[in-house]
Amino acid sequence: MNSQEKSGIHKSEINEDAIFKSLSHEIRRDIIRYIGMKKTSTFTDIKKNIITIDSPTLSYHLKSLSSLIIQKGSKYLLSEIGKASFNLLEKIDQSERIQKGKKRFLDAYFTTVICWISASIIIPLVYLYAPLDFLIPIVQIVITIISSINYVIIWKLRKLF
Repeated sequence: MNSQEKSGIHKSEINEDAIFKSLSHEIRRDIIRYIGMKKTSTFTDIKKNIITIDSPTLSYHLKSLSSLIIQKGSKYLLSEIGKASFNLLEKIDQSERIQKGKKRFLDAYFTTVICWISASIIIPLVYLYAPLDFLIPIVQIVITIISSINYVIIWKLRKLF
């Protein structure tokens, strides 16, 4: 007895090939994401919110998603497998955002380090060679520039999450 038979799940009940084939197309994944976020949607709602899709194409994709969506009257909602697929797509999207965030965080970190190392070099040089009344505005300008660069980088990181 294999693991599927032990768990009571038979290949005929859940056609894995059909599910993965359904999720293989970007438009169908977008439809699953849209219905998953809205819980229920009409054909018109889906058509309006999926970029550049005509009615026959949408009908084709909805039929291709028959194992993942349920039609009740004029509304479409996710089946249990559809909900699991939606959760999987959300986890993948979250993972991609985290990876992008890590890269941007490292970029921000290195930029910050470079800025502060530059400041630690520029400020002593200005202190040695510039008159004292000239020193304070230069130091303020350098620190303001570095702080502004860091602020912009951190603001961009915040938008990512």
